[in-house]
Amino acid sequence: MPFPSRGLTIPTRLASFVLVPLVLASVLGAQESPSRTGARRAGIDVLHYEFRVDFPARAWPDTIRFAATTTAVRRDAMSLALDLAASMQVDSTRVNGARVAFTRPGDSVRVALPRGRNDTVRVAVFYRGLPTDGLIVRRDTLLGWTAFGDNFPDRARQWLATVDHPSDKALVDWIVRAPSTHRVIANGALVEETPEGGATGSRLVRTHWRTARPIYTGLMVIGVSPFAVLELGETACNLAERAGCVRQSVWTSPSRRAAMPGSFARAGDIVAFFSTLVGPFPYEQLAHVASSTRFGGMENAGAIFYDERLFTPGSPGESLIAHETAHQWFGDAVTEREWPHVWLSEGFATYFAALWTEHAHGDSAFLDDMRRIRSRTLTSPITGEKAVIDTTLDDLAKVLNTNVYEKAGFTLHLLRREIGDSAFFRGIRSYYAAHRHGNALTADLERAFERSSGRPLGWFFDQWMRRPGYAEVNASWSWNAKARRLSVTVQQGGRFAPYRLSLAVDVITASGAVKRLRLTVPAQRTSTITVPITLTANPRAVTFDGDVSLLGVLRQ
Repeated sequence: MPFPSRGLTIPTRLASFVLVPLVLASVLGAQESPSRTGARRAGIDVLHYEFRVDFPARAWPDTIRFAATTTAVRRDAMSLALDLAASMQVDSTRVNGARVAFTRPGDSVRVALPRGRNDTVRVAVFYRGLPTDGLIVRRDTLLGWTAFGDNFPDRARQWLATVDHPSDKALVDWIVRAPSTHRVIANGALVEETPEGGATGSRLVRTHWRTARPIYTGLMVIGVSPFAVLELGETACNLAERAGCVRQSVWTSPSRRAAMPGSFARAGDIVAFFSTLVGPFPYEQLAHVASSTRFGGMENAGAIFYDERLFTPGSPGESLIAHETAHQWFGDAVTEREWPHVWLSEGFATYFAALWTEHAHGDSAFLDDMRRIRSRTLTSPITGEKAVIDTTLDDLAKVLNTNVYEKAGFTLHLLRREIGDSAFFRGIRSYYAAHRHGNALTADLERAFERSSGRPLGWFFDQWMRRPGYAEVNASWSWNAKARRLSVTVQQGGRFAPYRLSLAVDVITASGAVKRLRLTVPAQRTSTITVPITLTANPRAVTFDGDVSLLGVLRQ
């Protein structure tokens, strides 16, 4: 065995999770509708993973040894199927310490469980190989080699034996042995870095990271590299779930260390802003890591991985840092239960990056952000082809698109204008508090906003989230001098059916004063609305959408 047995006991911190009534596991396992993108295992609720990863002490790690131990509440299942790529060679499996039989159907390992129900099982899988995805191991002319987890959306199975779906979150311990030339970053808090002797006399270091909050498999990562670490210090003090401050750091290669901190100098302010706006920062620390991720940034819980090529003077920019940091609340702490609702992660991060711009750089910069977000939405073909909540989704290679980023982010902006700042942010805080360290669907958010605003909002989510398209608006105005009445006429339609809109109208009076009102426009082809304003003379001009809150094409 690559790792000596140290006893597969349940960690003390799991006690409260184990005592959760088993009926909860049943409720969480239920699907609101048939899933086309996988689901949690019936009769199983994973509580904790322990991953032991053993990198050999040689110039190139051609084989890595793994031991993955899953602690789960079992209702009545007689086997546990864990996702694991067929390319990984499984040597043995154990249940509660006893060796048991297993099979390898496709990209999974199915482990037989002893008879029993309503109990806790500990399933250990011992395997080896060199992953081709999920854990990206690559040669580096300057660093020798590096290894970075890159699991989103369902690529954890390429190297980790797990229930690889966001609906079953769990605690995780990482115990990694690697050459002393390298350091290890991972989720959670650092428990130990202990030197060990290697088989050939080379020096190894045993590094142990541990989470105190459950996360889903797409966020469970390690980074192994000859890092240079820049401490950003204690930030957002008294604004974290854990007592004290949020420790932040930048992990990069020695050659790129001189370009830091750059925009990461604002990382503390960003965490403090979101903590005040939403709720306490949810994790033990926040590391910003130069990595080999295929994405510009990946929001792994407590350890954001960025494309290493961005670590240059002036980059990564504040917007990307704010986007990935916002994910710590939305996507990480509150996770979509099913992939068609991924906008609950990406749409929030998109809009909250813009909210950071508003907070840090003012209204004009914020409106510029919203114009860019809207432009990307209107020019993307998928806007007219698919709904944001795409219930037809069956290929996770297509889970990310402008619908779940830009259209969803702009829709949050529409909702803020529709119900007002107070109800909007109160609803967000309520939603986050109710689902923190758990899962949610769009209906959960909808209910939170209905409670905060005291208004039914099914129509809003139906037209912006559950159908394709955008508004097509022709707006004009007229002045009746005899009645001293200002009217606005809105025509809609064409490619898409009419929308119910909240339209900003700026009236420039004869004296040059500007008065902004909001008009509710019904979902009709043509609507003429009297503007509720008292005027003594013909207005100089009337303009529309001055606050950039129309998701559509406007002609006036």
